[in-house]
Amino acid sequence: MSNVDDRRKSLQEVIRNYSDPALRVKRAYFDRPSMALKDKHDIEFDIKAAVSDRYKVPFRSVVFTGSAQLGFSPHKDTEFAVGKSDLDIAVIDGRLYQEVWEVVLRRSDGFNNLSAFHSEEHRRNIQTHMLKRAMILLDFMPRCEERSREQLFLDQLSVKYRRIFGRVSLAVYMSEAAFCRKQVSALSNVMGFRKNAE
Repeated sequence: MSNVDDRRKSLQEVIRNYSDPALRVKRAYFDRPSMALKDKHDIEFDIKAAVSDRYKVPFRSVVFTGSAQLGFSPHKDTEFAVGKSDLDIAVIDGRLYQEVWEVVLRRSDGFNNLSAFHSEEHRRNIQTHMLKRAMILLDFMPRCEERSREQLFLDQLSVKYRRIFGRVSLAVYMSEAAFCRKQVSALSNVMGFRKNAE
């Protein structure tokens, strides 16, 4: 059995008793420490505190996702690789979501100025995430001073923790419900309900 299989089985044991998909997400992401930082709780705390301070959000609004949290990627079926895998951070805060949303709309002239985006794919992705998932991945923001500032902060985190993570990315969610909806497909893959899900 591979490490991915071991980690999947361990996570299945933890979330198996919850029939509500949102409770599974809360158990896997809010109630468990990061698997990538299993023996480094001080680092997990420091990163979350830095993000919480930067965005003026409650500490508990900062959540790790992806293989850094679970120890493997349910979608790619790959194990977290120290120094190569990304640290995906979610900030769950309605006020911050609205602030970022307003920057995106202002800097793109309500999506009428397509040249503001790095690519058509970025524009499409941010519209899809904003409308469908109530989530904004900062990587997809239009080219602007605000994006540059946030990218600098994330780059500084990436450099500081480069021995553990390939890079640090951040997504802002409108609400806990939006975060849970986004993570349901990952945990459905873990439970074997959906194979090859998006």
